[in-house]
Parts: sequence; C-alpha cells; structure tokens
Amino acid sequence: MGDDAFDVPPDLERGELLRRTGKAVIVAGRWRGHDVVAKRLSSTDRHWVRRFAHEVAAYRVFAVWPPPWRVPRLHYAGRTVLVIERLPGEPPHADRYPPRLGASTVTGMFTALAGLAAWRPPAGPLRVAATDWPGRIRRYVADGDLPGEDQRMLLATVAAAPAVFGHGDPLASNALLTDDGAVTFIDFEFAGLYPAGADLALLGILLGRHDAGVEQRCASVAEAAGCLDSYRAMRVPWLARELRLYESLFDTADDREHREWLEEQAASAMTTFRRMMRHG
Repeated sequence: MGDDAFDVPPDLERGELLRRTGKAVIVAGRWRGHDVVAKRLSSTDRHWVRRFAHEVAAYRVFAVWPPPWRVPRLHYAGRTVLVIERLPGEPPHADRYPPRLGASTVTGMFTALAGLAAWRPPAGPLRVAATDWPGRIRRYVADGDLPGEDQRMLLATVAAAPAVFGHGDPLASNALLTDDGAVTFIDFEFAGLYPAGADLALLGILLGRHDAGVEQRCASVAEAAGCLDSYRAMRVPWLARELRLYESLFDTADDREHREWLEEQAASAMTTFRRMMRHG
C-alpha cells in the first residue's frame, strides 16, 4: 500500500487526491451516496496525533451542538481516518502566504472569523484554551525569540483579553469560497479558546506578506470589535512562531527574503505594541 492508502471500511469510494502534506493525505470521494472528503493521518508524531484526535472531537461537538455557521457533517471517524461532508466551494489559495486575494474574499474571511468568535461552545474540548500562551511566551523569551523586557506586558495583555472561540489556523487553504462570495472555515484541529483578536492577528500576517494593506484592515476590524490591544499583543508571539517554523527553510534567495520580511514584521509589531502600552 502506498503512502496515500486508506485503511477504512469499503463504504468509501475514493476520488481525486485533494492535498498531500507531511502529516496527512486528503482525498475526495463518496460515502453512502454523499460527497465527502476523507483525511488520513500519515504522521506518527505525537503532536499531530493529538491534533487529529482534537479535530475528530470538534466534529463530534458540532454534531450535537451545531454552531450558527455551516460545518461539514461527520460521517466516519477512526484512529487515523476522518470522513466528512464535502461542502461547496474551493480554497481561495493553497499557499500559506498566498498572493494578494480579492478584497471581497478578505472581507468574507473577516466575517467568517467574527462568526466563530461570537459562538460559545459547550463545555468540553472546544471550551478550553487551545494554546498555553503564557507558557509559550515564556518559552520564546527563554529561547531568545522574544525580548525579556516585554514579557510582563505581553503576559498581562494576553491574560486580560476575553477568551473567544477561534479557528487557530486561518490559512487560505483552510477556507472555502463559494460561488456567492461567502467564506467558511474548515479543518478544526487547532480550534478552541483564544485571546480575542488572535485569529485576526494571524490572518493579517499570512495575508500581509503579499498585501501590505491587509494588516491595517485586520487592525481596524479588531478595533471595531473592541480587541485591538490583544490583537496587537498576539501579533508578537505569532510572528515569533512563524520565524521558528521557517528557520530551517532559508536555503534560497526567496526564503531569505521571506525571513527578512518576517523579521521586519516582528520588529514593527513589537514597536507598535510598546507604543500602545506607553500610551494606553
């Protein structure tokens, strides 16, 4: 069996390969007369095993406590295989840092994230902190990825932020854009409670690589939602994480350029956060 093989009941009729990553293989197909997407976990890394189990748990929560936006119906869940409804629409782009997206698509992503933040999940796996942000910030400081003199302010601002439901990984590849221009997010392996504005802060980084104005749009949305302080604070550890994720990929000129951009963004985010704290 190849690395894209699926160990599932025969009810799944496999179709086209949709995506292959270092952690999973995703295919389209049919399940008992329904159009579906099947995801097979191919990594044995403990982190991705836990994330896969969390995603399964999320779909089980949605099945008994439906949120006010459309989510895929869960058809089957095994230890390494997930089969869900295939919703209409296509991802706006497959890249982590996509080229400039249309203004209406970006607005649709804002609207979708606002819908997530307004939802209050039931007690259980989606109503707990998705990430130990205080622990992560302290670790980044200890590792030299964040300046120690800002740790106290970052921790205080993040701790003071309201905790809201968030996606945690709002990539363009994790969104679906329908023919009528609406956007919905899928892939809930990082879903849970986040400091208000966290999803917007990460979205502004991902889309801002090739659209210089999108970060200000994100900041304006955060300000209108009353969470500009935590939005500014969350840009700092998100950018530190992006630098850590990419530190082994800077072998080409393009990668060096990307690293330089991330470093510039990280410095700017820290300056903006410090200014906000001085004048707040």
